[in-house]
Amino acid sequence: MQRFTPDPDSPYTIDECKIRGRADSVSVPDDEEELRSEIERCFSSKTPVTINAMRTGLCGGGVPDGGEVISLERLDRIIGIGRKEDGYFVRVQPCVTVRTLRDTMLMKHIDGLKDVTEGACDSFLKDQRKFFYPVDPTEMDSSIGGNIAANSSGPRTFKYGPTRDWVISIKVIFSDGRTVRIDRGKHFASGKHFSADVDGIHLEFDMPSYDFNTNVKNAGGLYSKDDMDLIDVFIGSEGILGVICEADVLLAEWHPLISNIAFMPDDTSALSLIKDVRHDPIIAPEFLEYFDSGSIDLIRRVSDSDPTILRPPEERCSAVFLDMALDDTIADRYDRLFDLIRKNGGDPSKSWAGHDQDDRGRMFEFRHSVPKSIFEYVASLKEEMPALNKMGTDMSVPEDKSDEMMAFYRETLDSFGLEYVIFGHLGNFHPHVEIILKDLEDLRKAREAYAILAQKAVDLGGSPSAEHGIGKLKRDYIRMMYGEKGIEEIRSLKRYFDPEMILNRGDMIE
Repeated sequence: MQRFTPDPDSPYTIDECKIRGRADSVSVPDDEEELRSEIERCFSSKTPVTINAMRTGLCGGGVPDGGEVISLERLDRIIGIGRKEDGYFVRVQPCVTVRTLRDTMLMKHIDGLKDVTEGACDSFLKDQRKFFYPVDPTEMDSSIGGNIAANSSGPRTFKYGPTRDWVISIKVIFSDGRTVRIDRGKHFASGKHFSADVDGIHLEFDMPSYDFNTNVKNAGGLYSKDDMDLIDVFIGSEGILGVICEADVLLAEWHPLISNIAFMPDDTSALSLIKDVRHDPIIAPEFLEYFDSGSIDLIRRVSDSDPTILRPPEERCSAVFLDMALDDTIADRYDRLFDLIRKNGGDPSKSWAGHDQDDRGRMFEFRHSVPKSIFEYVASLKEEMPALNKMGTDMSVPEDKSDEMMAFYRETLDSFGLEYVIFGHLGNFHPHVEIILKDLEDLRKAREAYAILAQKAVDLGGSPSAEHGIGKLKRDYIRMMYGEKGIEEIRSLKRYFDPEMILNRGDMIE
């Protein structure tokens, strides 16, 4: 195991939110046993521990505030394959990335993997079907363990749901070093009370009294439902209850897709097209994303300096991005899609479509150029203004409140005089509003505006954190959602599993 004192500008003290933390030491275990031993050592010395890996988070969850960083970067093996009903699952260490898992499974490069269930690897190789891990957290280089800790989601949540729906087993190390494997379907609460014997350890505790909002895309706070499965206590817990060191995740059967970007005259026509397409049984989109006219303007500017980025039309426009299944009904799908584009004032001849890997890859690069350019812009200002950080919303509301929330975004940010773009997951009524900061005064105004927007989302029955979690940046919004009672109930549950309160201190709650 490697252990060292980090430099002030160490990559182990920052994530994609661009807030810089501090740590007294960094350890990098080589395997699960070293990880367990290091957690035990920190528990004995009451040393705060921040767990991180790929550091792709956007809420500061992996940013330390003193103590020790334990990086899981070397726990990056795909362990084996199991068979379940008519499909398969994969056992992975926590730092396997979404990209690695996807590519390995699609290409069936499984030499050296073990059978988690008898004969599973041979069956997988001989199966004529292709399989893939369907959760798409947008950041393909994020880790599976981090995704489980945050219950990450993304554009394909529209079809496949969040990470939680695909996790069937986890191995968790508690802060004192005790380790349990929790299989889905084995241990359930009675109401909000758990009493279960797991791997020789008796667990008895109460979940928070609130009901976690599952009516919208939500990654805000600990999941809590009557009669819930024990595994769901830890999925989305952001590492404050234990450290996930292994997981079994389901695969889905793969089918070919064709990607489409429809350019529309303005924001209103693009949003109207999304409403029509969302529930259309013929088109049956696999995801739906929106680009407002400001986002398209930004991509156009990016393409001026980066010719690898597809260039949008020169006239001011908005856009809708969707995938459809490429099957024997594709002609009917396109007839219907073109009819809806025309109905909403667009011209189908201005749309893009691509089904091979290179074309679809370039279309996704087009999409990712919006947040990427903003990340790079904020990073370029950090040297002059170290206190600056990225400010982007991650809020969701119910379908019938979407129009009201979209109008409120613009009304509020315009009133503060802030520049912004709106893009992202309109399939789940969860757009990203990226505020383009120019100085620390903009940051002050953006924080004030963000709080107003978050409260509005909660008031409308939504969540101020739809997919990125709470981390350190959004702790105030837990109070909006659950009040002081809910915060104390989360703190009490953390104290049960982590009596010295050392794990990921400052994440979700103070």
